[in-house]
Amino acid sequence: MTRPDDSLLTPQQLADVQRHADRLLRDAGAYGIFPTPVKTIMEAAKLTVVDDQILNESFLKRFIVSAKASVATIKSALSKVLGLFEANDRLVVIDKDIPLPRIPFVKLHEAGHGTMPHQSKVYSLIHDCEKTLDPDIHDLFEREANVFASEALFQGDVFAQHAHDSEFGFKAAMALAKQFGGSNYATFRRYIKTNPSACCLVVLEPGIFPDPVNSFRVEIRRIVVSTTFHRMYDGEAFGNTIFSGHALGRLVPRGAKQRMVPPSTVTLVDRNGDRRECVGQAFKTPHQTFILVRDERPIAPQIAVPSLVGIRRP
Repeated sequence: MTRPDDSLLTPQQLADVQRHADRLLRDAGAYGIFPTPVKTIMEAAKLTVVDDQILNESFLKRFIVSAKASVATIKSALSKVLGLFEANDRLVVIDKDIPLPRIPFVKLHEAGHGTMPHQSKVYSLIHDCEKTLDPDIHDLFEREANVFASEALFQGDVFAQHAHDSEFGFKAAMALAKQFGGSNYATFRRYIKTNPSACCLVVLEPGIFPDPVNSFRVEIRRIVVSTTFHRMYDGEAFGNTIFSGHALGRLVPRGAKQRMVPPSTVTLVDRNGDRRECVGQAFKTPHQTFILVRDERPIAPQIAVPSLVGIRRP
């Protein structure tokens, strides 16, 4: 099942997170330094980083008991804890087995918990009275920390200033990942979110399964859309799976050795019910497959009526 947006905030919440991230970047003198100097940022936040621990169940139980539940955590898709923030001693503990490209984002996520005053004060209060955090507040805090990490890692508006002068595609996005020091996954998401054109990123789970009706199927993990794409298309109509008759079916890498699908034409149906030709491409890794789609035609003047995104079952 497609996962919900883990960075969804109201405009006011977003502005608040951006303000705190900007302040920390300025305190660290990090703007314009590449790759983004995460160590300097953590020092400016007055956080001590411990990165030689394996955050397994035994360690977490002992740590959470000693911290009296004053702990914020970030989890991966498999609910493996990647990092945590302890408010009383201002500790950030990072699992030492995290893949290197993911470490900067995880550190900055935890820095978000420790930097945004409304979060750090709550975690300190929880420590003092030994209470637990309400699940809805915890979910909001995690989404805020995700956005904070992205804002800090990609230096606010600096990323967009560098991102959209080159030809659209994976090559430009991966160059940005190297420049800013982010993972491909985090960078691809930022690349789409800040893009002024109508484009989207569809992230697929690993594994392609045979299907008796539609030849194959692959699960959609997440859909990320630009503001312009959302105005023109209903991204949710991509559904939860891609199959041979799906609008994006031809973009799924099929062979064991096939890692890339070069740019090719796909047809989507916009919110007015009009068919529009777009260009899509794909990049497969052992952990997921990324599909980029962009509408390269002039934007239709009035897109208003929700519709399907060109999904046709045979």
